[in-house]
Amino acid sequence: MATNIRDVAKAAGVSVATVSKVLNGYTTVNKQTKEKVLQCVRELQFRPNLAARSLVGRRSMTIGIFLTTGLAHPFFTRILAGMEQALQKRGYDLIYLAQMSWSKEYSLVRHCQSRNVEGVVVFGFDQGGADFGELIESRIPAVFIDLDIREGRAGYISSDNLEAAERAVAYLAGLNHRKISYLSGNEYSYANRQRLAGYRAGLAGAGLAWREEYVTKGDYTRETGYQAMQELLALPEPPTAVVCCSDMSAIGAIDAIRDAGLSVPKEVSVIGFDDIELAGYVRPALTTVRQDMMTIGRRAIELLDELIVDESLAPPEVIVPTELVVRESCGPAPAD
Repeated sequence: MATNIRDVAKAAGVSVATVSKVLNGYTTVNKQTKEKVLQCVRELQFRPNLAARSLVGRRSMTIGIFLTTGLAHPFFTRILAGMEQALQKRGYDLIYLAQMSWSKEYSLVRHCQSRNVEGVVVFGFDQGGADFGELIESRIPAVFIDLDIREGRAGYISSDNLEAAERAVAYLAGLNHRKISYLSGNEYSYANRQRLAGYRAGLAGAGLAWREEYVTKGDYTRETGYQAMQELLALPEPPTAVVCCSDMSAIGAIDAIRDAGLSVPKEVSVIGFDDIELAGYVRPALTTVRQDMMTIGRRAIELLDELIVDESLAPPEVIVPTELVVRESCGPAPAD
C-alpha cells in the first residue's frame, strides 16, 4: 500500500505536482494522465492527507444524507452505524439535510450547494415520492439506498430483496404451508416491489397459485401490520403463514393473531424482514430475513467517496446478500 504521494507519482510515471493537481481537481491535467493517476491511486489504495487535501483543494470533506425516515427508526440506526465506520476511515463529516416539502420553490441541488456537501446519500424515498432529475443532471455525486437510480454520477445499493422473499416463501412451503400470504409495504417502494416479485417467484417455485386476497397493503409499521393481519384472518380461507415486509409489521401481525385466539406458530407462521434487535426478544422469537444494514451503510459511503474522487467512474449498482434467520415464529402447517 502506498504511504505517500511519491509512490503514486512513481507508479504513474508523472511528477508529484501532477498527482497533487489530479487529487485536488485541477482542470489543467489532460484526461489520459488524469485517468492513469487515478488508476494508480485505486491500485495502491492511496489515501491522501485529508486535512491538507481539504485546505489546498478547498474541499469541504462533508457528505449529506437526505432521508424521509425518522432518525430513531431501527433500520436507519444500523445503517447509520455502518456509515460512521466508513466516515471515520475516510475523513468525512456527515450532515443531515432535513426534508423539505416538494414544491416548485424547493431545490435539493440548491440545498446541497448551500451546505457545501461534496455528495449525498439518499434514503427512505419511494418511486413516486420525489423528482431527483435535477440532482442527477447536476452531477453531484449521489448514492441511493433502496431506490434503483443509476444515471450520471448517481448509483444505488440495496439488499437482494427479491431473492430474500423467494427464499422465505420456499422455507414456508418446505413446512407444508400452501396458504401463504404477503403483508406488503408501500406499493411504490423499490424494496417492496422487489419483495413482492420474490413472493410471486416463491409461490411459482413451490407450485402454488397467486391469490390476490392474500396480498395486503401496509407501511412497515406495527399498527398496519396488526390491521392487515386482521383482514387476512377474516377471509373465508385465511392463510396459515405470512411473509411480512418488515419486523415491525410482523410484530403487529403476531399481536393480531394472538388477539384472535390463535397460536404462533401452531396455527399461523410468521416471517419478518430486517432482523432488528427486537426480533430476537419478542415471543415467540421472530423468524426473519436479516439485512446486512451495517454493510449497506458502510458501502454507501465508500461508493460515494469513489464517485467524488473519480468523475470517470460508472455509477455503481450494488446488491447485498441477505440471510434467513430461523427462530420460533414458524412451524409446520396445521392439519386440515
